[in-house]
Amino acid sequence: MRRLTWLVGPPGAGKSTYARSVSDGVRVVEFTAMLGPLVDPLRVRRGVLTANAHLVAAVRAVELHPDNAALSPVLVVAGLVPEAALFPLNADEEVILLLPERARWWTQLQARPARGGSSAQYDDLAYSQQWYGRFEEWVERGHPLRRVEVPFDASLLGRVAR
Repeated sequence: MRRLTWLVGPPGAGKSTYARSVSDGVRVVEFTAMLGPLVDPLRVRRGVLTANAHLVAAVRAVELHPDNAALSPVLVVAGLVPEAALFPLNADEEVILLLPERARWWTQLQARPARGGSSAQYDDLAYSQQWYGRFEEWVERGHPLRRVEVPFDASLLGRVAR
């Protein structure tokens, strides 16, 4: 894992679950946890993507600052971020994309507990499908990313990552 790793993928792809499975010795930060208190109580949707882009810049400013080079690596569960905010990457960064096969992803997405996930802001199925397509385009465009396939575990369907 690089100094700064961005974990992206559509809602329901298993990002939080994946982050918890690889978090040994790595700091984990989730954008939904950062913005949750602002957006979740009122189910705010507008402006979240722009805020995520600003969070990318803020995390980079802190994590890639030369005085912070001795810190342990960080995995940022960024979820949905504008392509232009993330790319191009610096030498100390990488992107991990969780993009399960579409039918499996759709099953996972529909099984998410209502208001029970890391954030309810992306419970719009049409919006989620748009993002799945956007991430497919990132792969087609050849962005420097590592696509990770997480083994399917049916026992996790409908459960919130802890």
